[in-house]
Amino acid sequence: MSRCGHYRNIRHTIHFVVSRNRKQETRNMSDDTTALAAAPKAGMIPNEAGFIIDASDIDIPRLNIVQKTSDIDAPFGSVVLDKKHIMAEPEVATEVSVLSATKGWREDVPFDDDVMPQIAYTEADRARIAESSEYNLLEFAEITLLFQQPEDSSNDHAYPFGIGERNYALGKINVAKDAYRQTFKRLATYAAFNRDKNLGEILWNFESCPITRGKYSWFAPMLTVSQNAPAEAVSKWISDFNGK
Repeated sequence: MSRCGHYRNIRHTIHFVVSRNRKQETRNMSDDTTALAAAPKAGMIPNEAGFIIDASDIDIPRLNIVQKTSDIDAPFGSVVLDKKHIMAEPEVATEVSVLSATKGWREDVPFDDDVMPQIAYTEADRARIAESSEYNLLEFAEITLLFQQPEDSSNDHAYPFGIGERNYALGKINVAKDAYRQTFKRLATYAAFNRDKNLGEILWNFESCPITRGKYSWFAPMLTVSQNAPAEAVSKWISDFNGK
């Protein structure tokens, strides 16, 4: 059942990172961040195949929600991984695990402006930028999610990670404004009042929800707590991913 209907009249606009835009690199996350769950820890990671892997070598594909102006061949409002794989239809909740959720601030530069926005990942850097910037600073977050392959899906290429008896996909989404409030703030609120729980121990419903304001409409992501729990193998995999 869709949870979007209660949130159709939200007050701010959404701003996603779109990989085709030249500002993409300015919105990538560094290791110096404020996080609910840490990103993979830096350092050398051994591998049975003989690879020595640094955490910075891990490439997690982008999640996009298709908007009217998107250059992605998928229905309006769809959740798409790596611009190729539809992970969820609009207004259809799918259960996900949250691997990491990391907060930052960036200058709220107009989307069509040539200025490269400054980005801060700590309160000290935020204050430094705010002191001299002509732009407002915008809260945003980078959220990494784990999707389980549906039983009726034959798209094995989209779900390359075998965990336990099922296949999974990793995706990272950048959220701000409405999307930030409907995702990161909910994660932060849950974490604040459930301090004994790791985010990897619970499942979340991830849904692309419509927002309409005047003549404009778009889709924004939303997270709500699921009543289900992930498989034990998934919880362990998430702990390993986060270096715990």
